[in-house]
Amino acid sequence: MIQSLWHWVVLAASVAGYWLLPARWRMGFLGTVSLGYLLWAEFALTGRVLTIPVLLGFTLAFYLLGPVVARPGRAPRRVLSLLILAALAYLAWFKYVPPVLQALQGHFALAHVVIPLGISYYTFKLIHYAVEVARGNIKDRSLASFFAYILLLPIFTAGPIERYDHFLANRAARLAADDLLAGLARIIHGLIKKFVILELMIAPLYGSNPDGAALVSHLDRLSTVQVWGFAVLTYLAAYLDFSAYSDLAIGSARLFGIRIMENFRWPVLATNIGDFWKRWHMTLAGWCQAYVYMPMIGLTRNPYAAVFATFIAIGLWHSGSLHWIAWGAYHATGMVAFLAFARIRRQKGRKPAERGLVRFWGWPLTAAFVAAGFLITALSGQGAWDTVRVFARLFFLRLD
Repeated sequence: MIQSLWHWVVLAASVAGYWLLPARWRMGFLGTVSLGYLLWAEFALTGRVLTIPVLLGFTLAFYLLGPVVARPGRAPRRVLSLLILAALAYLAWFKYVPPVLQALQGHFALAHVVIPLGISYYTFKLIHYAVEVARGNIKDRSLASFFAYILLLPIFTAGPIERYDHFLANRAARLAADDLLAGLARIIHGLIKKFVILELMIAPLYGSNPDGAALVSHLDRLSTVQVWGFAVLTYLAAYLDFSAYSDLAIGSARLFGIRIMENFRWPVLATNIGDFWKRWHMTLAGWCQAYVYMPMIGLTRNPYAAVFATFIAIGLWHSGSLHWIAWGAYHATGMVAFLAFARIRRQKGRKPAERGLVRFWGWPLTAAFVAAGFLITALSGQGAWDTVRVFARLFFLRLD
């Protein structure tokens, strides 16, 4: 929606109205404006308003049942489980059932289904809220603050996956020039990434192979260097696109005096796969660590199984397609190999992998590993054999 002038008009008017109101009304105002914008956006995109009212119903249910899940005992735990399952089922219906049916039936069986705006971010924030309320970690349960958090206009469709406690603790009480200047600067950074670096500089470098389908169709005429070039460009394009939207979201929220969690910290500089996942989509990785990895550790006592479960969840968060699941498994394999390598070095009394020659070679090897992984997602829609053929070409092999 950032291409729409209306988006920026609403943002500017909302910021002005927010700061002109007394402090006690600001969260209610922000939640109301966010809801109104989302209703308009859904109608503008689909010609109807169906999913946002349902999401609003989920929001009310999670809020009203908060005091129930906060109580000790089996019944509250069952209510918590039902809330989480209901939210995940709603997410699955829109995001995962259609691609599964398409794979089984060979055509898009649910072509009429439109994925609701921001459903993945929305669902994960609701689950986070319910679990932390059940754990007793959330005490401030103001309805206005909760609605503003869940529906927050700047981050609803583009993230980051903000934590409720962080949201409550990082709201400015007064308008400050530093917040406005920092917010505007961050928005400008995001716009430059998206429309200058990505659209004007990176996109033209794809040449006659702008997507996975074109890459496969021209594969017989492409060299290994060219395939690697496509992989690196795809990695850079994904980083610039994702981080640009995060910049825009974080900068827009800052105009309201709200400091949202960071989502990217120069992942292209990572020197190993563990370091990469401390820099890439940090709020998603943190959410999955808290609500997938740790429960799986408790259930299996196997860190490697927990790693695979975590990265499969990260892949599924992006899409229900087999290519994104494969992407998650690919990164899980890399992370397990890295953890095993680090454990062996510790047992032998070697220096940490962050030093010396290992660090020197770590950066290009990590970049190559991540770039090759993005080939999997770029080839979404292509057959498994075509994906194998493209990967083989990375290693100078030609498969017919």
